[in-house]
Amino acid sequence: MPSSATWIAARARNALRRPLFISAVSLLTFVASLLALIVVPQQAKKAANAIRPPAASRPDTEPTATALVEAERQVVAAESLLAQTRGELVRLVAATAAASNADTAAGGGQLGSEFRSRRDTLTAHVDLLGRLIARSENAPLLGSYRALAQAAPMQGDPRVKLVLDSLVEIERERESYSAVGGVDPVFVALTARANELGRAIEALAAARRSTIKQELATLGPAAPTISAAMAARPLPDTFARAQARDDARTAAAGVAARLARERAELVQLDAREGRAKELLSLGPPPSAMLAAALVFGAMLGFGIALFNEVRHPRIADALEAERATGVRVLGVINPLPPSPERGRRAADRAGPQYLDPGGDGHQLVYLTIATVGSSTVMITVTGDSPTIAAVVAMNFAAIAADEARSTILIDTDSAASSVTAALRIRGSAGMSGMVNDGATWSDVRRTARLGRDRTADVVPSGAGALSTEGVSELLQRESARLVKRYDAIVVVSSPEQVIAGVPSALPVADVVYCVRAGHTSIEDLKQAVASIQESGSNVRGLVLWNAPQPVLAALRPTEEVEPEPVAAAS
Repeated sequence: MPSSATWIAARARNALRRPLFISAVSLLTFVASLLALIVVPQQAKKAANAIRPPAASRPDTEPTATALVEAERQVVAAESLLAQTRGELVRLVAATAAASNADTAAGGGQLGSEFRSRRDTLTAHVDLLGRLIARSENAPLLGSYRALAQAAPMQGDPRVKLVLDSLVEIERERESYSAVGGVDPVFVALTARANELGRAIEALAAARRSTIKQELATLGPAAPTISAAMAARPLPDTFARAQARDDARTAAAGVAARLARERAELVQLDAREGRAKELLSLGPPPSAMLAAALVFGAMLGFGIALFNEVRHPRIADALEAERATGVRVLGVINPLPPSPERGRRAADRAGPQYLDPGGDGHQLVYLTIATVGSSTVMITVTGDSPTIAAVVAMNFAAIAADEARSTILIDTDSAASSVTAALRIRGSAGMSGMVNDGATWSDVRRTARLGRDRTADVVPSGAGALSTEGVSELLQRESARLVKRYDAIVVVSSPEQVIAGVPSALPVADVVYCVRAGHTSIEDLKQAVASIQESGSNVRGLVLWNAPQPVLAALRPTEEVEPEPVAAAS
């Protein structure tokens, strides 16, 4: 992958290859500036008065700034109170956790859940017995004694059950006597007996409480508890403090937003005031404005061209073409240098305008294709520009003819007919006549002069429409005859025909694709190369046309066309 600097440099070079577009944008900008020089000064004063803001429209930001300071102070106070509340909650949680961690066995080890549950149960029994004993002492009634005997810690003691049964029997007999009314010695005796049984229950309960306390002492010390003051203290309400903090922040944010709006309005008013002063002030000299307009127009034109190039990048050089397609660039065709020798002879002046077989780019293309030891050179030339493909094929044929190869140049692109225009030869029925009307090679073949003593046979595309299937069938049928007759076979086809498989009709399905620097899209080139390869043809390489687009003049009248050399009998 190229670096960003290399990629941008390539896009800039392609943008500079559009001088007409940049000049057009510069001219339009210059005209717009000229109109502005006439219209703007007349409207400056009126526009300045229209945009100047009145003094009463300027907002006073001092009260809002004071309110913002107060709101921020309240936010700080709310956050401090929230932090204090959270600290109290943390201390309470820490005290509770410390009390829980201090709860250990007698030996200092941690108590298990079973021992801790047993200790809590015994502690509850001790507290229950203590409350019931105190109740029976304060209110020595049969109900108090019965509740004490029926308490959970007293269950399972047969003595308590025996005393409780006796107490219930005495209570039943007392109820029968109390229904008669009056004072009876038996009733008094039953009451005395009931009191004795109650005191016996109290003694048994006290003994049971002592036993439980002794068992509780063996389990370890009592569970530590937090201080009464801390336990009585309510949990700190951090939610309310956080809500108060959020409300203070919201209020402060509202004040800050109002202050920002007022300041933004002041900035806008200052900008309007400054613009009004600029309109009223004297502008720069017209010559300076015109010069600046030209510079700005050139920059704008280049910027638009560069933006379009970045959106749709085009091939800038050979390295970029090779990186994009993975196909080698066989040669770079640079502008044809002016040569006085081309104007000395009438044959050179009347010959093809773009014939340059001695150019380095054309020579490299030929040397790569015509490898040493190959008896027949066979290549199909195509590209997104039919004229460039025709010029490249023409020079390839000229070099092959210079190498003493009998050469034929076949044009299958009937839509362009660029080969006929490039070589300045008379037209014929061409490939269209052979495919559609059954003409023969001798009927459609023309001989083109490619130098003082070099000629090549040319088969134009003809005037009629050519079907890809017909061209492929004709080349496949006549390929053996062509190979026997010619040492170099050069075919010029459109990209559509190449993708449809025209090169595959030849014994050697090699293709050379011509691209133009600064004009051929990278994406289109990648798709074209991939499509040609998928069709079964072999893309031998690319030819980069780094020169102005060739302009092939229309065919001249017959009497002005260079006469054909006499072809040898085939």
